[in-house]
Amino acid sequence: MMFRLILLTAGLFAWGAQAALPDYQTFPGDGPRLLLWVNAERGRAEPELEAARKLAAQGTTVWSLDLGGAYFLPQLPSSMDAVPVQDVVDWLDAALATGKLATVYAVSRAAVPMLRAAAQLDAAQRGRLCVLLMYPNLYQSAEALVDADYLDTGRLDGLAIRLLQPRRSAATPWLPAQTAHLSALGARVTPVMLENLREGFWARETPTAFETERATQLDRLILKELESCR
Repeated sequence: MMFRLILLTAGLFAWGAQAALPDYQTFPGDGPRLLLWVNAERGRAEPELEAARKLAAQGTTVWSLDLGGAYFLPQLPSSMDAVPVQDVVDWLDAALATGKLATVYAVSRAAVPMLRAAAQLDAAQRGRLCVLLMYPNLYQSAEALVDADYLDTGRLDGLAIRLLQPRRSAATPWLPAQTAHLSALGARVTPVMLENLREGFWARETPTAFETERATQLDRLILKELESCR
């Protein structure tokens, strides 16, 4: 009960405090691409910020959004349910209005408010958007593979989605079902397996040598997917 009260209070405060758009950090680039980077519920990690800087230096403008920080929410997956979806819709509208090639990159449970916002766009807008989902947590409950209970996002007709799944994640066996679920909502889904990596490999306390190396190359991984996401 107390946690629900915290979420409700935070959500109401944020709704009144935000003026049309959530608070986000900008990394300007001089090229035609715009990346809307939405961090996981645990917030930004330094390798992510460094990757955003590198992408901007290579010409990709990055808008980095920490939903938990923007709306003063606890760093828990369920906090993402308190994010005002209309604010995210306005953010996507602003991105599309720039005229740049807009791509969303959302991590873990942050995928849920982003997909809900995309569902509220009209068909033409969704057709101009591409979405990269890094090990998305779309589940209300998932105690067993056959009993996975997906959160409601709305229809995603025409939305291009690339599902990025670290191979060494416990959720990897769920990838086919997740792909089928999003496809049934109308999205055009492409699964992408990231070999020899675990979830959040760029911010783990005890990373492998390979994960440490890949964390320094996060910008390359994202840029590769940006170029494929059309």
